[in-house]
Amino acid sequence: MKRILSALVLIIFLALPAIFGPPWAFFMVAHIAFIFCPYELFRVCLGPQAKILGWIVMIWTIPFIWLIYFHELTLAFYSIAVASLIIITIHLFLFEKSKATAMDLGFAFLGFIYPVMLISFWLLIRNGVDGRFWMIFGLLSTFISDAGAYYFGKSLGKHHLSKRLSPKKTWEGLFGGLLTSIVAGIAYVFIYNAVVTAKADYPLWLIGVLAGSITILGLIGDLSASMFKREFKVKDMGSLIPGHGGMLDRLDGIIPVGVVLYLVIQVIG
Repeated sequence: MKRILSALVLIIFLALPAIFGPPWAFFMVAHIAFIFCPYELFRVCLGPQAKILGWIVMIWTIPFIWLIYFHELTLAFYSIAVASLIIITIHLFLFEKSKATAMDLGFAFLGFIYPVMLISFWLLIRNGVDGRFWMIFGLLSTFISDAGAYYFGKSLGKHHLSKRLSPKKTWEGLFGGLLTSIVAGIAYVFIYNAVVTAKADYPLWLIGVLAGSITILGLIGDLSASMFKREFKVKDMGSLIPGHGGMLDRLDGIIPVGVVLYLVIQVIG
């Protein structure tokens, strides 16, 4: 029951405004992901006395995503460079006092890329041509694929996909996820064009290929989060969402999807 109630709260107060609202509504809701995802990563990866490095990243994340939202990409790049210099300087002091390791510095830098910079591509997608269409398509394909992989794997799974990273994942589940993602992606195009006035005129073969690719990308994102959990021996990256774990546990699959989807949109646009 706790799992269902928390999912309903997320849908009503976060998902619906982000999906059906204007771009700025999606942007405001996205702040939650941009703050909690790196927080959960640093909670697991950084040593107790090196947490300040993570806080610098999280504070810097806010101006960074605002620059991304307003498409000031050059300034966003410069902001990361300046923040990196600050982190290096503070880390040298911490290292000298034996309060941080070189590995802590690496994880602090990682936080800028995974998850912050990679998630920021979703802002570019939403603000681009047919932004609502592509945003819903990418998110829907990712989550439907994950659900399909779970149910196919649970019912038919016999051959392990990755014993070390995620023992419960199977090849049968992967193919089930591919199938459900492709079917859902193509069905979504018909539903979207039947509901909205501005049609999304894209060939169905492209939609099918993208939906299938999103299954693979979502798997990469899922296994990436699993790698950190295996390495640091934690069940979940966080506990923000009762019954679901943390924000990073829920959004790990979409992290690589946004990057590739945005690049494809630029090519076909």
